Amino acid sequence: MPEVEEALRCGTFHVPENRQTGQGRTLPLRVIVIPARAERPGEPVFFLSGGPGQAATESAQWMVKSWERENHDVVLVDMRGTGEGHRLDCRLGGSDDDPQAYLDPIFFEGTLFRSCREELEKQADLTQYTTPIAMQDLDALRQALGYDKIHLEGGSYGTRAGLTYLHMYGQHVRSALLTGLVPVSNRSPLFHAAAAQRAFEQLLKECAAEAPCHAAYPNPREDLAAILQSLREKPARVRVPHPVTQAPTELLLSEPGFTDGLRVMLYSAEAGRRVPLLLQRARAGEFTPFAEAALQSSRGVKTSLRLGLLLSVTCSEDVTRIRPEEIDRETAGSFIGSHRVRGQMAACAEWPKAQVPEDYFRPFSSEVPVLLISGNLDPVTPPHWAEEARRSLPNSIHVVTPGAHTASNDCIESLGRKLFRTSTIRGLDTRCVEAIRNPAFTLPTDSAAKSAP
Repeated sequence: MPEVEEALRCGTFHVPENRQTGQGRTLPLRVIVIPARAERPGEPVFFLSGGPGQAATESAQWMVKSWERENHDVVLVDMRGTGEGHRLDCRLGGSDDDPQAYLDPIFFEGTLFRSCREELEKQADLTQYTTPIAMQDLDALRQALGYDKIHLEGGSYGTRAGLTYLHMYGQHVRSALLTGLVPVSNRSPLFHAAAAQRAFEQLLKECAAEAPCHAAYPNPREDLAAILQSLREKPARVRVPHPVTQAPTELLLSEPGFTDGLRVMLYSAEAGRRVPLLLQRARAGEFTPFAEAALQSSRGVKTSLRLGLLLSVTCSEDVTRIRPEEIDRETAGSFIGSHRVRGQMAACAEWPKAQVPEDYFRPFSSEVPVLLISGNLDPVTPPHWAEEARRSLPNSIHVVTPGAHTASNDCIESLGRKLFRTSTIRGLDTRCVEAIRNPAFTLPTDSAAKSAP
């Protein structure tokens, strides 16, 4: 890889697209094994990426510097549907040729995904891309590499994959570190609106508790309400630098685009600390700073996802279990409302549904030691979902740390090191979390406030 300046073990693992029949197309899953630095490493860490739709091997440039590889080989494998030769991607959701879509909600026009389905169906059976099937791939790779026991590490959707692997092949797992939990009871995206609202309210609570922030931004909640009313009446035209060429580019910022941009910004604790300032400016009619920040955040998320895979997974595992009468109740009082749920349901109406195993949604129990991590500001997988996951994991411990989605810090890394070294949660001293603080809020007088996008 051009981004990595050392020798790694790279290869391709071929699996049948249809595991039930074993016939037809085969998928070339890219695999990277990052060797441990230790002479006598412990059992390997299999890294499970998020999304669904992120390719694990694209994390290699960061994982080569990770704490995990000090004492463990790190195994990265692209989940079916994410890598070259089997990528389920859609020319929707935004691109550098179409930056306007970066500022629109991800499923702004759900029915447009019919064309994506028709294009992908020319080469792929879209019913063969679910979490249980992907975990069959993962276990086949484990066997091919000659490992009996492995450690699992996953964040966001990677926790759904990790929980599924524990359910199916828990006898081969030594321990697991899961951050930002998405158990099967979390029917994405039904609870996105409530989670984002909770994170926003927690952010405002922290601002109000700090005198300088409260003095600078006395009522961000009113700022947001005024902004949304203004955008309902008339979307704002903004001129922002193109994300690649930096050429001035005129885009339209609608109310749904603003709320989705705000939601995505909250994924990062650092970006979230600029939210009160950006709301204050937008209420004053200065929408450009918010649009630039939203463009940057949304581009990072949307370019990392293969939307076709995201739909194959969520349409079959989550959206099909959402009842229309639930939507208004679960999204009431939230700043993003119901547009994300309804948009994704519209997209799923155009997408084929897969069969998942009968026991996939049933409760299970695993005695594998598991460390569960939540960020107190997480706008999509708040801490109560980790508590939900604990029902299946009696040998687990749940740590809530300052931070947002898939939060990490030196304290969490030290806990992860000990877990993977000892394969037990006994003796894990979590008191280090008490010393962690979220970043400082950006104030109007900060030089960063004047220059940051």
